[in-house]
Amino acid sequence: MTESRRRDILRATAAAIAERGLCETRIADVADIVGVSPALVLYYFPTKAVLLTEALIYLDRLFYERVAELLETTSSAEDRLVILIEESCPRPTKPGELPDSWVLWPATWEMARLDPALAAARARLDEAWRSQIVGIVDDGIASGEFRAIDAKDFSIQLAAMLDGLAMEAILGDPTVDATRMSDLARSFARFVLKGAD
Repeated sequence: MTESRRRDILRATAAAIAERGLCETRIADVADIVGVSPALVLYYFPTKAVLLTEALIYLDRLFYERVAELLETTSSAEDRLVILIEESCPRPTKPGELPDSWVLWPATWEMARLDPALAAARARLDEAWRSQIVGIVDDGIASGEFRAIDAKDFSIQLAAMLDGLAMEAILGDPTVDATRMSDLARSFARFVLKGAD
């Protein structure tokens, strides 16, 4: 399979799940979007769990590439953390635009309970995410921007907070949209890292 065809299948998977949900998305739906046979999709991605995992990894890689470019625009640890928080908030997508990875995470959490390979992939992605937070916090402590705290504990707290708030936002909770999510997470981070609200 060419890299281009593989990418097309992963993008189609994300789009189909965003539109129909995981349970209603069939391998045949993904194949139809790409214009290939379901057998070809299954040849390279033998189960729906494998397809979901690879699509999530693909979207996460795009997320980290986008964030890495933004993080390079400032050396301030505080500004970098704000960028990371804001970019972590669910974003509405326009027709034809690739959905962000939040559309796949709820399905991943559900399926990972019963699928060891998917659980391992989820754990790796979460660890990479928390490591990004730890790196920024450690830089801020070293530069004096942040007070000395346990950066790993903070990364778990912030990641869990963002996960929970994102679920509210993507489910359309009237009191928690992406802006409110960002405000709450930034306020929490300021309080923990600087001792102020």
